[in-house]
Amino acid sequence: MSKERRKQTRVQFETEVILKSEKSEIRSNVNSKDISLKGMYVRTREKMPVGTYCDIRIILTGSTDNLFISLKGRIIRQDAFGLGIHFDSVDLDSFQHLKNLLMYNAPDPDAIEKEIVPS
Repeated sequence: MSKERRKQTRVQFETEVILKSEKSEIRSNVNSKDISLKGMYVRTREKMPVGTYCDIRIILTGSTDNLFISLKGRIIRQDAFGLGIHFDSVDLDSFQHLKNLLMYNAPDPDAIEKEIVPS
């Protein structure tokens, strides 16, 4: 009945995510339901109120130590299983890492390139 409104490619990605707001911090090894260029869903039982602005750190594991994606965002929804987060801003290095993460895990990597809109 409801038609999918989101047009961004979303991929599943398992890693550690840290969310920090003025009032709390959530650290979680998660299997994100999805992540895109615009936001992500973090599976966690801990909550932050809808509308909360937060710093987001997505830890990338691999051959390089201390590699992460750093973003600013806000909680746009929550349910019993986790939090929906919209990305508000990202630095250039983190954007490149996010884009590469999505392209590597997407069924159609070319679609990611088409979704990038100059600000």
